[in-house]
Amino acid sequence: MPTWFYEAVVAPIAVAIAFRHAARALGARRAALEMAALAAYGFALEAVSMAVFASHHYSDSWRFAPLGVPVAVAFVWAAIIVAAMAVAWRYGAVSPLARAAAAALTGITLDMMIEPVAARAGLWTWTPPGPWLGVPIGNFVGWAVIVGAYVHGAERWAGEESWSRAIVRRAALATACIVMLLAVGLAWTGFGLERAFADGRGWVVWSSVLLATVVSSWGGTSGPVAPSLPARLAAVPGRGPEAVLVVIGLAYAAEAFWIADARVTLVVLGSLATLGAAAVRRQG
Repeated sequence: MPTWFYEAVVAPIAVAIAFRHAARALGARRAALEMAALAAYGFALEAVSMAVFASHHYSDSWRFAPLGVPVAVAFVWAAIIVAAMAVAWRYGAVSPLARAAAAALTGITLDMMIEPVAARAGLWTWTPPGPWLGVPIGNFVGWAVIVGAYVHGAERWAGEESWSRAIVRRAALATACIVMLLAVGLAWTGFGLERAFADGRGWVVWSSVLLATVVSSWGGTSGPVAPSLPARLAAVPGRGPEAVLVVIGLAYAAEAFWIADARVTLVVLGSLATLGAAAVRRQG
């Protein structure tokens, strides 16, 4: 599918669903602030990653891509992180660190179906291609930092603070996460850790992530906690967070079936089934 489909259809639908859910939890003005902060975070981390690591670049067919970063991608980051926050809290993990890990695993599971499809469809290109279906394993390590660190910080730094204080805290949190991403990325490339996943060992990572995602949904019931952004997003009834993941997942699933690569189709089906199984387990 052409890039305009993701810019004009997939991203707006996913963002609209995420915003509607966030507005029900936080009010429209606060939801707009949180979504805007997350979109800025997504844009910054993409721009910094490409500038520092030259890890990937986006196709020229993206219509709105200042500094080479598609605006649609930045807003999809916002929708995914909002969704991951909510579903991870709903799993019932008893500690902030466990909830952050569950959110990161949710995001990584989704990304593991996005990346090989996007690479084959020419939406973006990894430079150089990675050992698992052309995707670097370090990308998923980056996702663990990008999602997990932000969610952990949002839980600790997201009470009922004023607007001005909230903006400062979001900027500080995003900056800290990007610095952490750079540190992890420099260590990953410096030690040449990507080589450890050659010869098909990336498939072990994929299967391990799927298993860990399901296990992360086996949480119990957490005790009383202070109000936080993830807690408030999770407390609102409805399937908005899950719908965000479904919309994005199905778009790339349709692309995968069009590509007709058996291995990519396996990854798509396995990842979608895992996200579904985790959601069903949470309801049980």
